[in-house]
Amino acid sequence: MPRNPNKIHCQVPGCRAWAMRGHTRCRAHRDAELGPRGAGAPRGNLNALKHGRHSHPLPPPDLEHIARHVIQQPDDLPLQIGLAVQSLQPRAGDPLMTLIALRRLLSQLIPIVANSLFTSELQALLQHLPTPMRRQAQTLIQKSVPRDSPEKKVLLLRKLEKQLMEQNN
Repeated sequence: MPRNPNKIHCQVPGCRAWAMRGHTRCRAHRDAELGPRGAGAPRGNLNALKHGRHSHPLPPPDLEHIARHVIQQPDDLPLQIGLAVQSLQPRAGDPLMTLIALRRLLSQLIPIVANSLFTSELQALLQHLPTPMRRQAQTLIQKSVPRDSPEKKVLLLRKLEKQLMEQNN
């Protein structure tokens, strides 16, 4: 005799899970009424670092905070990185995992800093141009910079700015 003779599939289109006993939908589709489940790794679990690509050593708001602080006060970069490492070390447990987490942290932080620098440096560069030329120059620059690498965008903009300054002098 089956344990649940009234077993039915979830009624949500495309769902192949079994409905909860006495209901027409599975647990995943009842989150709105039952509340979200506590799925996922516990806070501080760095098992994802074994795979690296999908790990998030620090939450995005913390990354944004570090990026803003570093852009406003560039001399504080070593301090900010040191504080980040201090927050990672107790969770990682050993030096290798801490360094792996730091590598992932930097790979996430660099594009944020580069995009912010590109925006601010582009605005500063455009301020040196006559007003009628600004929109056209901005469009031209944004079309000519690579979209896939924020670091390359900043470096290319700096090279362009250097060439413009040399021509003006």
